[in-house]
Amino acid sequence: MLVWDESNVSLLDVIGGKNSQVHFSMIAQEVSPKLATNAKIEADNLINFSIHSLPLEEQSMFKTIMLIPIGALIVVFLRIIVGLKTSGTFMPVLIAVAFVQTQLVTGIVGFLLIVGTGLVIRSYLSKLNLLLVARISAVIITVILIISVFTVVAFRVGLTEGLSITFFPMIILSWTIERMSILWEEEGAKEVLIQGGGSLLTAVLVYLAMTNPFIQHMTFNFIGVQLLVLAAILALGNYTGYRLTELRRFKPLTED
Repeated sequence: MLVWDESNVSLLDVIGGKNSQVHFSMIAQEVSPKLATNAKIEADNLINFSIHSLPLEEQSMFKTIMLIPIGALIVVFLRIIVGLKTSGTFMPVLIAVAFVQTQLVTGIVGFLLIVGTGLVIRSYLSKLNLLLVARISAVIITVILIISVFTVVAFRVGLTEGLSITFFPMIILSWTIERMSILWEEEGAKEVLIQGGGSLLTAVLVYLAMTNPFIQHMTFNFIGVQLLVLAAILALGNYTGYRLTELRRFKPLTED
């Protein structure tokens, strides 16, 4: 459908005539995206601050960036209202961004393999009594090696989806492995499973929101949506009541 006119004025008014007709003629002209973008920028001068005035490569980047506040809103809601525990505050958002690149199933399998293998290697590093900076650096290098090995193996066995595992944020995964390892030593394996499962569940929910066509359209084309998301986060930040997960803990008090 081509919108020809939005002025709500009749295209043709005929008085006393019959069988009047209107014909439109069009011609197709191919224009490169760069040329079309430059023409738009020159027409709007410097007054146009729209994301659509940027080159297509930058527009594609902003299309993902504009979805991050939605993920932050979901994390704030789950942590403050629901009381879901996650490993790190906004680590699930970055993992969800990686899921967008790798697809959900491949991303979950890759996340579990990398973190699981990293925890095993990190347990060995803890026996060396390394300083924190050296230990984190060793974990980062280990994560890179793990991702490299898994990618090569996936390619050799014909799993081309495994090649996209390189989109995982390596620094975030390294800190996740470090935090989970310390948590394992201090709180036990149960707490690691709770926080790891909470992080994975949050990442999946954020992924579903980020891949929703309606949300993608709204966040990219209407930048004012970011202000609404900011307002919602500020409102949730003032909540001081009970979390939903705490209601079960205090349930015996209501029974008494």
